[in-house]
Amino acid sequence: MTYLLGTGTMRSAKVVDVSLADGTSRTLEGRFVIIATGSTPRTIPGFTPGGPIMTSDEVLMLSSIPARIAVIGGGAIGCEFASTFADLGARVTILEGLPKILPGLDVDLANVVVKSFKKKNIDIRTGVSVTGHTPNASGGTTVSFGDGESIEVDAVVVSVGRKPYSEGLGLEHTAVSVSERGFIDVDGYCQTGEPGVYAVGDIINTPQLAHVAYAEAIVAVKHLLGETVYPVMYDRVPWAIYCHPEVAWAGPSEEEARAKGFDVVVAKHQFRANSRAMILGETDGLVKVIAKKNADGSAGQVLGVHMVGPWVTEQLSGGYLAVNWEATVEEIAEFLQPHPSLSELFGETVMSLTGRSINA
Repeated sequence: MTYLLGTGTMRSAKVVDVSLADGTSRTLEGRFVIIATGSTPRTIPGFTPGGPIMTSDEVLMLSSIPARIAVIGGGAIGCEFASTFADLGARVTILEGLPKILPGLDVDLANVVVKSFKKKNIDIRTGVSVTGHTPNASGGTTVSFGDGESIEVDAVVVSVGRKPYSEGLGLEHTAVSVSERGFIDVDGYCQTGEPGVYAVGDIINTPQLAHVAYAEAIVAVKHLLGETVYPVMYDRVPWAIYCHPEVAWAGPSEEEARAKGFDVVVAKHQFRANSRAMILGETDGLVKVIAKKNADGSAGQVLGVHMVGPWVTEQLSGGYLAVNWEATVEEIAEFLQPHPSLSELFGETVMSLTGRSINA
């Protein structure tokens, strides 16, 4: 394998010009091309990165923790930064335009995150529009939002999503199609409209998760090698939010499942009843399992597994397998869970759907 550090531009479908970091250039030609240029942070008018204004890129270059921080955007990344800075001692305010933070997350999980954030003294302002900011002499700035409200902070983190990095790639020299939003159009095997040219990761309109990009790359490579391969099942991928408490899930939320026409049975168990959580001193959170309702009223196939609490991103694998294997509650209830462990709560939540429970 040859690794080149530089910037690539497609001259044609299978020819890539590379401007190398040392000032020289090379031209590469191959049978296949995989585009994996990723994404860049989105910004909002008036909040160009620089000084106290940062995106997720600049935040990672900080050498000290600002005392007062405004996070614009209450999605997954915004909440991760808000939680991290609050744990590090900063006074954090989240400014979110929608009615609630973490939109799309199962409401029971979102409520746990909100309560936990309030314990950290994170100020959550929802349903507000950020209108601008005015820098001050001390290096900070005053952020204006809502109906004439403002807040003085030492730093602003703009976290309003990411956009695909598709400009300047020379795609106009190929049959690769790009949507109005900048995403490269692909089929289920991540192949573009140009045969032999593939695109994976944030550059295509799929969940912007690193492990999804890995899966797409595997699909693309297997496909170009002519191996048997199946498209990624995007409705069942594992999701993870690394705030504190952590959030993880696979499959639809209760609201989404009902909206899709499923008659469901739901079980929820709290971590405060889990011995390992007590040992760790982290008892906030719960496990929620959503299953199809059988004709006799019992719980059948597991549709979704949703978790919030200590290390749930490490616990989701069992729930992810259950969802993707279309396992039933009766099948999973037979599995033994180690004691004491955090993962016991998943097993117990499933068991409760059979009509029996160890800890009510």
